[in-house]
Amino acid sequence: MIIDNAGFHSTKNINLPDNIKLIRIPPYSPELNPCEKVWQYLKEQFKNKTFDNIKELKLWLNKTVKTEINNENIISIVKSEFYINTFKDCFKL
Repeated sequence: MIIDNAGFHSTKNINLPDNIKLIRIPPYSPELNPCEKVWQYLKEQFKNKTFDNIKELKLWLNKTVKTEINNENIISIVKSEFYINTFKDCFKL
């Protein structure tokens, strides 16, 4: 699981299962944060669109998330050679 250095991502009282590893990204590196890449993808879908009201915007966002944000798309959006090359030995990729 990739986490940034936000204060709420740190704790000393956590027991992780053996199959979960925490990977901290360096400070001030949003380009390495997978969540930021998903937001960037959504913003690209959103730009140059206009909506008459907030209800239309919500409907568009709901439809876009349901149709565009699937496992295959997420993998293609967040896949990073940085992680693959850096952690391949740790995770047997």
